[in-house]
Amino acid sequence: MSPAEIYASPWHHPGTLLPLAVVGLAVALARRARGRGADPAFLRAWLLWWGLEIVLDASLTGFATPLHGHPEAERVASIAFVILGDLRAYLLLERLTAPSRPWSSTGARALGWSFVASLAVAAATRVAPVTFAAMRHVFLFYELVSLGLFAAWRLALIPRRAAATDAPAAALSRDVAAFFLVQYALWVTSDVLILSGVDLAYLLRLAPNVLYYGCFVAFVAWRAPRGLRP
Repeated sequence: MSPAEIYASPWHHPGTLLPLAVVGLAVALARRARGRGADPAFLRAWLLWWGLEIVLDASLTGFATPLHGHPEAERVASIAFVILGDLRAYLLLERLTAPSRPWSSTGARALGWSFVASLAVAAATRVAPVTFAAMRHVFLFYELVSLGLFAAWRLALIPRRAAATDAPAAALSRDVAAFFLVQYALWVTSDVLILSGVDLAYLLRLAPNVLYYGCFVAFVAWRAPRGLRP
């Protein structure tokens, strides 16, 4: 099989990514159980909800989705899970860096961040429909916008909010932003190489997919300090 065929195979998604998502959920649940009475309620809720969400994502999207044959449902599910995939990070970042803000404001701000890249793609496809007729161009544009957003968090927003953030929360927020920076940088690099005709870049693209589906929830469970109190 060629690298492109491996990438487009059900053995990749869901064959590899779904089991990894289940492992990530298991790690999150283990941390949640150990942290009962010690970790803040928001972190325990985050680990449960987003551990389950990524398993559902890996089950319903990909190259063997049960939604095949229902193109509109498949399209809606794909868009929704892309937004949710970023929302899980923005929700953490907003909560960790502004712990005194009401939950309604935290959720609204996180949701707003998670829509920025999708709205930018929608605008770009209207302005340059020929350019964005190729889905790889759409993917790359979304990834570049998201890379810029997480860079802004890591380099500007987190330091700016440092005075209102205790040390454990600040450390975790930096880790979350760095994780998504690496993930999106790998996607951008892969898609630039694919568009340049480098077939092996499809194998490189497996790495950020593994980070996205299998590692992020487990990473938060691992990196969240025991003294976290936002």
